Amino acid sequence: MRAIRRFTVRITLPEPLAALQDLMLNLRWSWHRPVADLFASIDPAAWAASRGDPIAMLSALPSARIAALAADEDFPRRLGGAERDLQQYMSEPRWYASRDGEPSARPTTVAYFSPEYGITAALPQYSGGLASWPGTT
Repeated sequence: MRAIRRFTVRITLPEPLAALQDLMLNLRWSWHRPVADLFASIDPAAWAASRGDPIAMLSALPSARIAALAADEDFPRRLGGAERDLQQYMSEPRWYASRDGEPSARPTTVAYFSPEYGITAALPQYSGGLASWPGTT
């Protein structure tokens, strides 16, 4: 039988944990070990069961665990540090913008990232494969 509708259940976080929203929606967690470790510390078994997907993990947690995290003295402090670190990362100049010299002295070649190689196993891939255009190698 075909599904008539699909529903996506999204977690509602209490105010002390609101910063988790920004952390889980920014893909930096997939390569930034301190944030991945923060998510894993919430519930190591749930983190492993979600295959390292913070949205799936948080959506599957019982509300009692979410309430306990919000009431914890240490976790909101660590979460605040991770949030400040992300905001600094997002607002500081990137390497290309901070290079000295005239714009003409900056590199003119940019690397192409192909999602076929993946960012993290938690993200679905919808790529159709690599293509070769006439005249390219």
